[in-house]
Amino acid sequence: MEMGGHHVCPASHAGLLDHPLRRLLHPPERILGPYIRPGDTVIDIGCGSGFFTRPMARMVGDEGCVIAADLQQGMLERLRVRAGGEGVLGRIRLHRTSSDSLDLAALPPVDFALAFYVVHEVPDVRRFFREVAAALRPGGMMLVVEPVFHVGEGEFAETVRTAQGAGFLLEGAPRILFGRTALLRLPHAEG
Repeated sequence: MEMGGHHVCPASHAGLLDHPLRRLLHPPERILGPYIRPGDTVIDIGCGSGFFTRPMARMVGDEGCVIAADLQQGMLERLRVRAGGEGVLGRIRLHRTSSDSLDLAALPPVDFALAFYVVHEVPDVRRFFREVAAALRPGGMMLVVEPVFHVGEGEFAETVRTAQGAGFLLEGAPRILFGRTALLRLPHAEG
């Protein structure tokens, strides 16, 4: 599937995104545990079939919310079924994006955003980071992870500069297998 000239993993390949081997390579609780607290509102951008969304729903607990954002209705439907089977669907808000916007304006403010293997598929990276920044609370964090086998060091450095241009501060680069990473934070509100 193409999105603005960029390849997007089709819903028919969702099983590859949610494979048991991937849980060994990218354990969601270990990767996201430092950033998500019970009661948080978080967003999984490009959630696919919910590999990270479902564990995030367990992390935010009954008082929290995970916004599962994806371009493809087929991915959201797969997530709906899996999350229902795991008893966490009530903590998840399914949100379909458009090909040129995340359409986040009507959603509640977010404490943490995840973009795992997503940014390289986005046609307008500047707009992407501006939209995420507008959705985050002051002091909110974002974890960006891009695949080393698709995104070179120079391209990733440009991604980070684009995020900084949207107002993010670079907090660090957590080690994630096969990933180029940036932990970003919005400045706290002044006053």
